[in-house]
Amino acid sequence: MTRLSRRVLLAAPAVLGAASARAQGVLPARGVRIAIGYPVGGGTDEMARVIAAALQRRLARPVTIENRPGAAGAIVGEMLKKGPSDGSLLGFIPTATLIGKLTTKSFPFDPQTDVMPLTLAGTYATGFAVSRKLQVATLSEYGKWLQDNNDRRFGTTSLQSFTHYFGLMVGKALGQQLEAVYFKGASPLVADVEQAKIPAATSGVTSLLQHHRGARLRILVSSGAARSKTAPDIPTVVELGYPALELQNWYGFFGPPNLSSEVAAAWERELRATIDARDTTELLTQLGLDVETSSGEQCAKRLAADMVRWQTILDSLGLKATN
Repeated sequence: MTRLSRRVLLAAPAVLGAASARAQGVLPARGVRIAIGYPVGGGTDEMARVIAAALQRRLARPVTIENRPGAAGAIVGEMLKKGPSDGSLLGFIPTATLIGKLTTKSFPFDPQTDVMPLTLAGTYATGFAVSRKLQVATLSEYGKWLQDNNDRRFGTTSLQSFTHYFGLMVGKALGQQLEAVYFKGASPLVADVEQAKIPAATSGVTSLLQHHRGARLRILVSSGAARSKTAPDIPTVVELGYPALELQNWYGFFGPPNLSSEVAAAWERELRATIDARDTTELLTQLGLDVETSSGEQCAKRLAADMVRWQTILDSLGLKATN
């Protein structure tokens, strides 16, 4: 478990107004743990800490981040499935994790029954990036580079997710069969791409954007339909002529399945107010997230619809669930 750093707390938004009196009476007095399925330092971790810091200020009680990396984040869902019913444990989960139910037969939880959706946090695109040592500036140039080189590898932090599959889809669009290599977190992946130990990578734009800006790698394309306001220099698959590659991912907050309706409603209200606060939204936007909150019911409906859509995409790629 990791306590929020002083730097993050100082950077967190000072939410106007007193904390909800009703929430103070319903939510656990000892505070809350927010579990994430990825290591410290990646995009998921950074966004979770921004939200946690703001939430801690709003509720005036401890909020801690618990990093549980591995299995593409599935450990968090398993924690929630068996978690306490008092609202003291929440999960911050991306769709890169949720799709595991469709791709892995032994996936440890069902996103539609074993966890309780509380709110969306926002949407994000997947990025395909290359080492700047390749001297490649566009996706078409990368396609030519592949023709002249025998290295078809790309790194990913989430096997059997659309973060992984987006790389395969990019390769297919370029007429090449790319090969995924698994990395335990964004930090080692970025380090290897920077040094050209591996030529390319896929990850959420939220994990790659700061390194693109810092010239450690170059994002060639995103899976979005339109360019992000925070990254206007990154073209999308749609504008490059590959609309079939468009993918929209999202993050959501989830609780254990046995939360009472009163506790679930309190968390939905407090999380939405925290995320929608102007300063929080600005910080998340800088990290590449398009902030969007919802009711728990709306989040559940979106998940159900996406599970159907994701299965259709998997079928089109000829991908079947594996052990």
